[in-house]
Amino acid sequence: MEDSKFRDLEVGHFLTIILHHTTWLIHNKWKKELKKIGLTGERFALIHEISLLGKNANPASLARKSMLEPHAISALLTRMEKDGLIRKSFFEKPKNMVRVELTQKGEELRELAWQITPTLNEFWENCLTSDELKLLFDLLAKLNTHNLPSIYGHNKTPHNFIPKYDQETHKIVKFYVKS
Repeated sequence: MEDSKFRDLEVGHFLTIILHHTTWLIHNKWKKELKKIGLTGERFALIHEISLLGKNANPASLARKSMLEPHAISALLTRMEKDGLIRKSFFEKPKNMVRVELTQKGEELRELAWQITPTLNEFWENCLTSDELKLLFDLLAKLNTHNLPSIYGHNKTPHNFIPKYDQETHKIVKFYVKS
């Protein structure tokens, strides 16, 4: 069988493959760290979003901010409630809207996850310079912003991430999430 056509990759094919492989590596490292405390990546993502949204967290707002589908969020929230990580209640107005908040157990797990996930910095710091990291962030954010509507319509409104720099080294040290 002639396989040469599979060796000459279009730019889109190559970028998709390399982004997928890199995402796979990051995801596996992240999954391995979170597994130590009994969390999945999806649960951690929802715990993080609930924390960011605070008193405004509800299934609809989680669906807008997360890359997860609404039915997946609903199923995850049900399981997380059974596991004692979240509590569902109703807003004062409108009374039929469900509020989602972390329980004490959910907050403790969030703190534990934040303690172990800094090891993810090693994935980037040992490989990319600060300028390369900034460029990667800018390019990925641009791709995300441009393609989100064509894939999800206007149902998703991602957070605005702002890099924070070390005063002396001018290296990116954190990202601030501006809702």
